[in-house]
Amino acid sequence: MPILVEQHRRFLPHFQAAEQIIALSWRLAFTLPGHMIAIKEEMGEMLNDLHRQKDSIQKHQQLQAYTKRHEEYDFFLSKCQLSDLSLCEPGIAAMLCTAFKFYDTKLYNLHAYCVMPNHIHLLIKPLPVANGEYCKQSTIVQRLKSYTAKEINHVHNRQGKVWNDDYFDRYTRNEDDYNNVVNYILYNPVKAGLAQQIEDWKYSYYYRMEMLQK
Repeated sequence: MPILVEQHRRFLPHFQAAEQIIALSWRLAFTLPGHMIAIKEEMGEMLNDLHRQKDSIQKHQQLQAYTKRHEEYDFFLSKCQLSDLSLCEPGIAAMLCTAFKFYDTKLYNLHAYCVMPNHIHLLIKPLPVANGEYCKQSTIVQRLKSYTAKEINHVHNRQGKVWNDDYFDRYTRNEDDYNNVVNYILYNPVKAGLAQQIEDWKYSYYYRMEMLQK
């Protein structure tokens, strides 16, 4: 059994075990349309069921169902224009990319990220800190949100909430799942109609990008 690092729930369930590669995503603070709130709540229950499931075949089927639902949620999210902020303003996007890379090898190993107009995707492997413990994903998210929110407010000469309170997380279960997550992150701007191919998007990263381009 993997060593449990943290498990808790705010609006969504969160689960982290040692040595996992984890996909994270969070969005700007704005009120979601009703149908998206319903999808988000459904995804939370699907994650709960996924963590409790012991049968490998059932777990695989549940993962496929969750992935499909998350893609639907992400598609609707990419079409929402409910905030006066855009994370893809060049100065803000560059700051976010720098922040993600700053904590690489400090709190986590950075595998991939993508900055979208109203949300971000991050793929990381939290690092051990001391006494056999690992950096908690909640700590990582809090540090990134706190720093980037201050910078965004400074750039826009404003005050107030920048990020939505919660975040999505799920760990990659095997190599195929990992590759699917990487492709999903990198192709996010293409599916949203923001770029024609992944190389065109300035605000994404994969540490083995050169392998994809061969």
